[in-house]
Amino acid sequence: MTALVRTVLDDNPRVLAARSALDAATARETAADQPLYNPDLDIDYEDTGDVTKTLGLSQTIDWADKREARTRVAALERERVVAELAGVRQALATELLDALADYHTASELTALAEQRRTLMQRFLALSEQRRQAGDLGQVELDLARLAATEANLQRVRLVGLQAQAEQALMAVADAGSEGWPVLPEIPSASRLDTKNIDDLLEQLPALRVIRTQFATARADVELSRRERRADPTIGVRGGRDASDNLIGLTLSIPLFVRNNFSAEVEAASADAIQIEQSAQDSYRHSRARLVSAAQRFELSRQAWDDWLQTGQTSLESQTQLLERLWQAGELSTSDYLVQLKQTLDTRTAAAELRGSLWQAWFEWLAASGKTESWLGLND
Repeated sequence: MTALVRTVLDDNPRVLAARSALDAATARETAADQPLYNPDLDIDYEDTGDVTKTLGLSQTIDWADKREARTRVAALERERVVAELAGVRQALATELLDALADYHTASELTALAEQRRTLMQRFLALSEQRRQAGDLGQVELDLARLAATEANLQRVRLVGLQAQAEQALMAVADAGSEGWPVLPEIPSASRLDTKNIDDLLEQLPALRVIRTQFATARADVELSRRERRADPTIGVRGGRDASDNLIGLTLSIPLFVRNNFSAEVEAASADAIQIEQSAQDSYRHSRARLVSAAQRFELSRQAWDDWLQTGQTSLESQTQLLERLWQAGELSTSDYLVQLKQTLDTRTAAAELRGSLWQAWFEWLAASGKTESWLGLND
């Protein structure tokens, strides 16, 4: 199973797209760390009777260190993309595990439906023999036929559901030549780490994304403040005017008179406040999801443990006992069908419980950010 998940995470287009986004963010961080201004070279030639030739060099100075502020913003953007990549990987792994659990549950239910159909067909054949021998009434024979028809219809429905489950699984992964991997043993409730919820949430990709968004917004505020500071340009030039040497110095400073760029600072500050509030809301929802997922798994695991202790009597032995009692006349046809149906329904409920238990476990892994760690993909 781990090999399948690893293959999917290495080749899936969603992951590849997220990696490309990370490459772009890395390149933007590198670009932001470059100097803001290049020097200007000025060459001037004038012939008005007297020839004047000058050569000048000017450089704008990053007086407010905007370069450092831009680099900080770009670095935080890269951290956000790293967290988004982790979130994409976790979401894809969870989707694959959910689909795998659905498929195996559907396969088990289909197998039970096939057993039900086989039992009902045998029951119908025996009923017809007993009817011919005069040991069974027409009403009971009709009841057996209805039960066989119902079992066949149920099997057809579950075969369709299994096909849908496999289709959903194939949309995420390719089974290859060996088919779909089986699920391991269901973890015990002791695997739940409910004492370190805050530590788990600290590493959750979705919350890491919004935390870096908030940090980026605050860095944007600082960048906007530095953008309000004018950067001076210093120049030096030299040359000749006829037979005289020329040398000059220039200093130019932009005057932020018509626009002092204060609105940009206010907008960046408002964005930071908005993201901060969203971060708090996301934290509350993530914490509630984690606690709920742990409780759901504990309840499902307890029900499964109860089933393992009390409900695992052999299906074959149960059905054979019921058939012997029916043929001996100790059970009526209706009672036989009721008890047989109850036996099969219990098995179906157990299969569905096992599937829901896996879903609960995968939900807890997603809510705690432990999916790849549980699969051993962080090594």
